[in-house]
Amino acid sequence: MSPPRSHHGSGDPPPHHRPRSHGGGGSGSIRQAEEAAAHVLSTGRSTANGGAGPSPAASGARPSADDVLVSSWEDNYAKLSDPSKFNVEANDQAYSGFDAHTEANHGPQVPLQRAPDVKTIEGRIYGDDGWDRPMNGSLRWTDPSTMNRTINDYVSRNWEQIRSDLAVGNKHRAVFDAGRRVGEGYVNKGMGGAGPREAQYVTTSVVRILIDVVPGSDPPVPFIVTAFPSALG
Repeated sequence: MSPPRSHHGSGDPPPHHRPRSHGGGGSGSIRQAEEAAAHVLSTGRSTANGGAGPSPAASGARPSADDVLVSSWEDNYAKLSDPSKFNVEANDQAYSGFDAHTEANHGPQVPLQRAPDVKTIEGRIYGDDGWDRPMNGSLRWTDPSTMNRTINDYVSRNWEQIRSDLAVGNKHRAVFDAGRRVGEGYVNKGMGGAGPREAQYVTTSVVRILIDVVPGSDPPVPFIVTAFPSALG
């Protein structure tokens, strides 16, 4: 095992930067429709005189398929209320059936260093017991308080974008810098293919997050699919 180092080259995290959102959705007309819907959700529908007003259905006109779709998005948006606070342990227990797995794979209780017959953070680099396959990065949260606080701070700051993504049927995906050390783990030094897999210890302030809506829930219920420290961006 190589000596500890910071993912950013020093003990200090880099300056905070804006999260990169990767909401789902395709390209072309689908993406354009989603962008138009996001505009409608934030400003209201435009009327003939240029203002915002009721939908065609409300004015007596027969709604088009696009109107019906946008109306459903508006309904979802209106029903999506800002969650008070996420508790990751409770979230994972409630929604494990929908692949919520932050604690199982990245919780601070997962042992750090590789050991025989034990699921460990370092062992994931090699595909050891408890892991489906080898990975080039494997990190855990430093402690439960940091995990919950970092996730909830992000959700609070970015709720409108999260809400818009979920309202139109997308998952919300993002990478952000928490501005402080939040996780530790290992990266594969040999991931360029030049040699055997070799785990090197790192720390990081970067987090990847994925938020979805419980299928069939009405009103829509958001939940954390996963949120974890990342050394690979």
